[in-house]
Amino acid sequence: MFKIEIDKELHLELIHSSHIEETFMLIDKNRELFGKWLVWVADTKSIVDTKEFFDYALKEYANHKNINCMIFYKNQLVGNVGLLNIGKEYGCVKKGEIGYWLDANFHNKNIVRRAVKKMLEIGFYQYDLEKISLRCAVKNERSCNVAKKLGFTHEGRFRQELYINGVTMDADIYAILKGEFMK
Repeated sequence: MFKIEIDKELHLELIHSSHIEETFMLIDKNRELFGKWLVWVADTKSIVDTKEFFDYALKEYANHKNINCMIFYKNQLVGNVGLLNIGKEYGCVKKGEIGYWLDANFHNKNIVRRAVKKMLEIGFYQYDLEKISLRCAVKNERSCNVAKKLGFTHEGRFRQELYINGVTMDADIYAILKGEFMK
């Protein structure tokens, strides 16, 4: 397990079996909020489901495909941030995607913005990615604002892209290039 210090309040830890129970409790506590925007919430019904996800995520990390970290604020587990789908498809630049969630009790502290910025640094400097994207439901203003504040460019809108809890939603796609981030 690794630990990455972001600042005096915030650090990331690679997901680990010791985080499973507390992670499930946070998801369950925030189920209504997360369930509006994240498709996997409906399928996370137990600690066993969370353990299965952790097992999958650690295999993906071992294969250099994903980096999934828990966010700690003042040493309390408060959320998750991931650099996902790392790689290069035929004819494309090497890229990845950002995903995250945060306990509602810790909103408005710039926690997600700081955690995502650290994942961008990891993606661009350690994994030599050329582009990192972020996809969010158009109506998820909080998530879209993270992208805007970090200098992502709005690249487009996918109509009826997401299907969450029986609701079809449009999704905005944001991306940042390595050269833009390094400025």
